[in-house]
Amino acid sequence: MGQLTVETILVASASGQQNLTGFPTGGSVQSLYFLLIFLAIIVTLRIYRGINGRAYSTARVLRVPVIYVVLTLVTVLAVGTFEPVLVATLALIPGGFLLGYRFATKVTFFNINNRVYYKRSPAVLIIWLISFVIRIALESAIAPSVTIDFIVDVILCTTTGIFIGEAINVVRMRKNYSGTDNRQPFQDDGIKTNQ
Repeated sequence: MGQLTVETILVASASGQQNLTGFPTGGSVQSLYFLLIFLAIIVTLRIYRGINGRAYSTARVLRVPVIYVVLTLVTVLAVGTFEPVLVATLALIPGGFLLGYRFATKVTFFNINNRVYYKRSPAVLIIWLISFVIRIALESAIAPSVTIDFIVDVILCTTTGIFIGEAINVVRMRKNYSGTDNRQPFQDDGIKTNQ
């Protein structure tokens, strides 16, 4: 098959194909370790960036919702058999949008070295973490069925809507941010000063 990439592994695990060259079989301990390490890295990076903030750019803010929309459409429409009840879960995206738009009011902006940073809403971060863990547990621990697919799609569509709502509100809030928070980064030069 050629070079094994993260995308190949994700597509293979999502579609149930486990006989790819270089990809451990589904029941092996190696695949479980790989999956756990991969998920731990994703979760750790998302939590770290959510708590500490990250440099603001409109493209960065919009990237996650675009990825989630693509994954949602692929999962609901293109993978497996066509089930009308699964396609109906796409109607949950507007509800998720309203939640994300509402929760995004807790986003904070700040400046470090004249660059704007933002911290995501803790509520959105917690919702993402819980939904991610539940989705992965359902997809990997329980035999596939229309019921499991429905639950996973409900979670995925709602989370997609939340990310879209949050992103739109973050971009809107950034336009209104005046940049008056002039917090400077901590520099440990061995001298403590009181400010």
